[in-house]
Amino acid sequence: MRTEAIEAWTQLYAAVGLLAAICAGCAALKTVLELRSGFVVVPHATWKQKFLLIPRLWLRFQLAYMNGFPCIMGIALLYAHYIGFAAFNPS
Repeated sequence: MRTEAIEAWTQLYAAVGLLAAICAGCAALKTVLELRSGFVVVPHATWKQKFLLIPRLWLRFQLAYMNGFPCIMGIALLYAHYIGFAAFNPS
């Protein structure tokens, strides 16, 4: 593999990792703000509701995270276009 291709892939993976971390932080913040504001009420009166509390919160977080995925994909594609798609060719 060419050095240029290795460097291009490394930069792309680092950029996508950073964007995913930012998206996860924003999704966690959105989930917390929704719970604190009362926009989303997670019932926890019975034992079944308490048992499902963590999966429901996880689902809320995942839905918020998936809303940011198109932005991550778009930025990654624009970054790859900026570098040049030919730079990612291993041969």
